[in-house]
Amino acid sequence: MAEDEDNQQGQGEGLKYLGFVQDAATYAVTTFSNVYLFAKDKSGPLQPGVDIIEGPVKNVAVPLYNRFSYIPNGALKFVDSPVVASVTIIDRSLPPIVKDASIQVVSAIRAAPEAARFLAFFLPGQTKILAKVFYGEN
Repeated sequence: MAEDEDNQQGQGEGLKYLGFVQDAATYAVTTFSNVYLFAKDKSGPLQPGVDIIEGPVKNVAVPLYNRFSYIPNGALKFVDSPVVASVTIIDRSLPPIVKDASIQVVSAIRAAPEAARFLAFFLPGQTKILAKVFYGEN
């Protein structure tokens, strides 16, 4: 049983470009689980009915999940390898100026939150000064 868990965890390794899909799926499942637990807790008088239905659903869904859980990871690995090949071909054929531009865009995107914080701090005082200049208020 421990080997199965190790194999399932190890299947996510090796995704070079599509690892974000796995992360998004994990996030979606976690969010759905939290919403389900919240709704279950707030179900009020329907709570016994929810508990009765939940048992058989778990009895059917858990074995199916355990049997077919490797398929999404295998599909991602299968699709990731052509993506790697395509990116390699594109990388070889792009001129260096395009590569440099994309690097600059990525670094600008990563710096955007810091710039937004700076502007949020800096602009309120400056807008008052500009309003005084434009509208002639002292």
